[in-house]
Amino acid sequence: MECKCCNREQELRMGFCFDCANAESIIVDGTDMWDKPIEKKEGMSLSLSKIQEILKIYGVVKNKD
Repeated sequence: MECKCCNREQELRMGFCFDCANAESIIVDGTDMWDKPIEKKEGMSLSLSKIQEILKIYGVVKNKD
């Protein structure tokens, strides 16, 4: 099925994929689906740090591990 938010073919819960639910949690609560807080990165605002984490979810930004 197709996610109502990202339109990707994914396994869905209530019409949304896990990635989109995770991104929503980051935006609303400042934590991911595992209750890990999104921390402010050096040189960035907390809002930009949240955006960066969301972009990592969708593979737009690569993790620097």
